Amino acid sequence: MYLLSCVGLVALLLIASLFSFLETASVAISEHRLISLNATCRWANYALRLKQQLDKVLIFSLFGNSFFNALVTMLSTMLVLHLFGDGHQLILSLATLFVTLMIIIFSEATPKIIASKNPLLVLRLISIPLYYLFILSKPLIWLIDKIVYLITRALGIGNADGTSLDELKALVADKRSPFLDSHRSILLNSLELEQLTVKEVIIPLRNVEMIDLDAGINELREKLQQSHHTRVVVYQGTIDNILGYVHTKDVLTLTCGAYSKHELSLLIRKINFIPDFILIVKQLRMAQNKRERLFMVVNEYGDLLGLACLEDMLEIVFGDFTTDAPHRNYLMIKEDNGSFIVDGATLVREFNEAYQLNLPFSYDAMSINGLIMKQLCTIPVCGVCFRLGDIYFEVLQVGKFWAERVRISSLQSL
Repeated sequence: MYLLSCVGLVALLLIASLFSFLETASVAISEHRLISLNATCRWANYALRLKQQLDKVLIFSLFGNSFFNALVTMLSTMLVLHLFGDGHQLILSLATLFVTLMIIIFSEATPKIIASKNPLLVLRLISIPLYYLFILSKPLIWLIDKIVYLITRALGIGNADGTSLDELKALVADKRSPFLDSHRSILLNSLELEQLTVKEVIIPLRNVEMIDLDAGINELREKLQQSHHTRVVVYQGTIDNILGYVHTKDVLTLTCGAYSKHELSLLIRKINFIPDFILIVKQLRMAQNKRERLFMVVNEYGDLLGLACLEDMLEIVFGDFTTDAPHRNYLMIKEDNGSFIVDGATLVREFNEAYQLNLPFSYDAMSINGLIMKQLCTIPVCGVCFRLGDIYFEVLQVGKFWAERVRISSLQSL
């Protein structure tokens, strides 16, 4: 009789532990992992069904675990009373303490630790039988779920907020996450893509290679031969009169390079104009649908700002994958004292990424020159210096309306 009771206690503890296994394993494993295993593993199909009803599975696990733990306590109390009677309160208290420790160790702590470290192994063993038990318990689970819902509603507790974009970025950026550094960079860039506009990739108009169709044919031929790009923008008279662009491979098809201006004009391809505030992700979809690679960018007043290329938009996500043209080789030199000499056209974001710095970034001042002009509220002159936080700026060289060379120093390095 006593042996049978002890066997019953062990069996009840094991059954209670199954619910702890299920509870922790269902939370620990990702739904995407189960989806990937679903096609090849029969148990994964049942585990996936449980995962997709996680709130009800948690109720089922807690109820099952509590129910069988209560049976363990009741059976152990009956066994002690049968052995020693109700006059030995100390023995009864010690027995209760012992059973509580057994429940914590074998029914709670150990199963949950094992399941958190090996959720796949646990679900492979228990998901199928517990799934059918879960189905049979649906009426009871529904009742408990409704009671809990009414209580939480009465307390004014709603659904938890979903994962924010900042939390997702922090998760991906965590060095402990299972991503290669190159993959992590792509994921982080993709998460930021929804906030980036075409302004991020504009080639300033002064850096765009262009030809004037009104120029002499010899000058046009020379410029096309010396072009660093496969696509060259064509205008007529003034740069506000953009006709389109020519592809150098089309020019090569003309007879021995001795082509006329009329023949060249027949090669001009249409180029579309886009606003500078359009999101890159939206423009990428439009470029994909229309099979376009080159766009002229205008501001809200219709002024021509520059050129945007499909390649530059893709490099925002994937990083550099083509040979840089001269307009992209912005100067960024780190000096021995820790300061930097940079081109004013360098994007703040690119500078921050290159040297792991945190210069302030805003969508109305995305380049180093834009940042300087925003702080000074005027066109910078050579030799002007100012401080922004703990960063020191010195303008070394200026163009007509912009800072060409800038020294950037951290006050800690001076």
